[in-house]
Amino acid sequence: MNLVPKLTTGLIAGTVLILACNAYFRVKRETALLQADRVHNHALVGRALGAAVSAVWRSDGKPGALRVVQGANEREGVVRIRWVDTAAVGTEAHAEAAALTALPVGETLTRVAPTPTGDERVSYTAVAADTERVGFVELSETLDAERSTARTIVTDTLLTTLTLVIVCGALAALLGLWFVGRPIKALSAKARRIGTGDFSEPLALPEGDELGLLAIEVNAMCERLTDATRRVERETAARIATLEQLRHVDRLTTVGKLASGVAHELGTPLNVVSARAKMIAKGETTTEETTEYARIIADAADRMTKIIRQLLAFARRKATQKSRCDLSRVARDTIELLRPMATKADVRFEISEAEAVADVDGDAIQQVFTNLFVNAIQSAPKGGKIDVSLTYEQRARDDAHPGRHLVVTVHDNGEGIAPEHLAHVFEPFFTTKEVGQGTGLGLSVTHGIVEDHGGFIEVASPHGMGATFQVHLPAKEPS
Repeated sequence: MNLVPKLTTGLIAGTVLILACNAYFRVKRETALLQADRVHNHALVGRALGAAVSAVWRSDGKPGALRVVQGANEREGVVRIRWVDTAAVGTEAHAEAAALTALPVGETLTRVAPTPTGDERVSYTAVAADTERVGFVELSETLDAERSTARTIVTDTLLTTLTLVIVCGALAALLGLWFVGRPIKALSAKARRIGTGDFSEPLALPEGDELGLLAIEVNAMCERLTDATRRVERETAARIATLEQLRHVDRLTTVGKLASGVAHELGTPLNVVSARAKMIAKGETTTEETTEYARIIADAADRMTKIIRQLLAFARRKATQKSRCDLSRVARDTIELLRPMATKADVRFEISEAEAVADVDGDAIQQVFTNLFVNAIQSAPKGGKIDVSLTYEQRARDDAHPGRHLVVTVHDNGEGIAPEHLAHVFEPFFTTKEVGQGTGLGLSVTHGIVEDHGGFIEVASPHGMGATFQVHLPAKEPS
């Protein structure tokens, strides 16, 4: 139910209630006044007629007095008049016997008595001839006048109420729509625009009422929200830039860790190239050997170019761009990139071969894999191994991470992570490594990249059983 109909209904209900109360008290008041007036008239008529009857009784006797009463009854059209003898009142059959017996001469007793046709008002005036009470003048009439008055008041009230309901309802509806409905509609439209992030087009309403003041406050709120949005955008851009710088720093840190292994990888082909090139330059080779040495030099150069290209590609800063990517291939490429470090640490990788496709930024996910693999290499003992598996899982962590996930599990067989450190491993700059061995950014950057992809990362480290990291990335349902 809208506000305007509610206000209109409330106004009509209040009007009807007031008019109903007024009608009730008016009926009571008018009926009481009419009743008092009729009782007073009965008393006046009874005393006047009683005096006439008393005078005629003394001069003409009872027959003359009865003729006076009969004549008065014939002349009166509404009130019925009759004579009641004292002897008749003295019988037990008369309902007012006790009260009339004690009624003084010249006084009037009025009662409402039930009759077969309805209630009537009956008055008795005591009449005496000389000093002896001879009877009573009885006046009776129906209560139709009072009922008619009450019906008239009720009818007038109903007509007045109906008229007021129609007029007030129409006025309330029109004025409500103009002064309430129209501003509320404008405020609602403005609120919907604010909900979509549109703070433009200030709301223009008359300023002389509460809704106008509300519009002013809404406009002021939009200005503050605009400023806050711009500030948030600037802060968000700065935060994103900082995160990108941290990620790039993390990449460069990893490149530094790979440097010694890459140098070793480049050393062997460089020796081959140098030796073969010197022999060719000194003319110590035949034509066939020169051709073969040139091929060997070219192969070694291709190998060195591939190693350097992988290292540069990993170190290069790139904008985030998601696409459909085979994470099994990304994992294998990352393992190949880290192979010199793993070989130097005497650690081997074992990866489960399975299709693992998701919409991700391949370079960012490679940085995630690199950080996890480097940590695993540093944690595993000599001769140890690192297990990497990629599986699909239908599990919702919470409302923010529902549905199907691609789970990347990295497990090493090192000493694991101390229980008191588990809650802090993803905090920036937190590290348990020796100075120069780590910056504390790797897992923090990894955590941020995974969350940017709408996923989450978990870590478990049972005592003495190594550490297990699980990266959960959203994956589409199979078609």
